[in-house]
Amino acid sequence: MKIKKSELAKLRKEVNKEFKPLNTTEEIITWYKDLIKKSKIKIKTIPLSECRNWRFNNKGQMVHNSGSFYKVEGVRVVKSFRREINFGWDQPMFTEPGYDGGLLGLLKTNINKSPHYLINAKFEPGNYKFIQLSPTVQATFSNIKRTHGGKSVKFLEYFTKSKKNNCKIIFKQWVSEEGGRLKNKRNLGILAEYYGNNKIKFSSDYKWVTLRQIKELILQNAMINPHLRTLVSFI
Repeated sequence: MKIKKSELAKLRKEVNKEFKPLNTTEEIITWYKDLIKKSKIKIKTIPLSECRNWRFNNKGQMVHNSGSFYKVEGVRVVKSFRREINFGWDQPMFTEPGYDGGLLGLLKTNINKSPHYLINAKFEPGNYKFIQLSPTVQATFSNIKRTHGGKSVKFLEYFTKSKKNNCKIIFKQWVSEEGGRLKNKRNLGILAEYYGNNKIKFSSDYKWVTLRQIKELILQNAMINPHLRTLVSFI
């Protein structure tokens, strides 16, 4: 689904026009840093053989017992194109089932006549500083199916059942992932606008910000994650 030119022009005006945000950019930065300080995250490096629910199959691939998530497999580059090593190389890669990774959704609404976007301070074990500002929804299809046995994905219904939840889809497109480690992976990126009357409730790891603030926060050191950058890159 291509974005309409009128919608794109409207979004681009948001970057240049002064809107009154719910929180100043400085307040958002302070909120983000405080979350990191209070999180008390701990990560341990362990041998691959000790990863619970993961195993090596008879093809030499590392897979999850559920058959979902991703597998780690080796690839051999026989001939490359204008790289530092033109005769090829071997390396491990992460491969998602069907190569489709997940859903990236950014929710928009008007607050006090100013357009705002709902972002999430999301933890990932490999993140620089562990927590980065992310889209409203960032979930693999395995997580959406709750293969992990955990909680359902918050705000997913605004993107998968948009009309039923008073939302209009502005942008919907498959976007590529980093190809140096991830094999043929792509994610479904969606920008949806909520026009309902009910107030959206969320926990303390979410904030409403303007598009201009997202652009400003991109200039901060590793604060905005790659998926949120991707969803606003066309604006």
